[in-house]
Amino acid sequence: MHQHSVLPSTMPAATVRPISDLSPFEQLVLSYSTGPQSPNEGGEVWDYFPSASNLRLESATPGPPARVSYLLTVIPKQCNYLGSLHGGCAATIVDILSSTLLLALSKPGQYSLGGVSRNLKLTYLRPVPVGSEIRVMCEMVHMGKRMVLLRAEIQRMDGGICVVAEHEKANTDPAAI
Repeated sequence: MHQHSVLPSTMPAATVRPISDLSPFEQLVLSYSTGPQSPNEGGEVWDYFPSASNLRLESATPGPPARVSYLLTVIPKQCNYLGSLHGGCAATIVDILSSTLLLALSKPGQYSLGGVSRNLKLTYLRPVPVGSEIRVMCEMVHMGKRMVLLRAEIQRMDGGICVVAEHEKANTDPAAI
C-alpha cells in the first residue's frame, strides 16, 4: 500500500458486503468514499449527503480498467422543486465518487492530492425521482502524468441509464507542476 497526501474520510461509507470480504483495493476506495477530511473550520464542505442517502460501496477493482460502483437512495435534499435529483447534485456525486477512484490509484507525485477538475460534463437522459435507489458507476479511461479522464454513469437499478458523465482532472502534486 502506498502513502497518500489526502487523508481519508473519518466516516467512510457502508458496503454491501462485510468489510472483511473486501479486497485491499476496495478497502482503500471505501476509505475515500465520503470525501477526504476537510481542512475547513468545522469540517464543512460542499456535500451530497452520503450518510443520509445511504451511500454504499458495491464493488471496486484496480483494473485495467479500474472501476468502482456505489449504491445510494435519492433523498429530498438532493432534489429540485420537481422532486428529481438536481443536476448540480448529480454533478457533485459524480465529481466526488469518480475522484475516490483516482485517489485510490494515486501515488506520490501522481494525483496524491486528488487533482483538480478541469472539465466535468454531464448529459442528463432521464429524471431520477426522489426515493429512487441508484447505482453510480465510475471507470478510469486514461491516467497520464498530468491529466486523467474518468467516465461515470448514474443508473436505475434496472440498468436504465439516467446520467452519463466525463470527468477530466489535472494533477496538482508539486512534482507534476
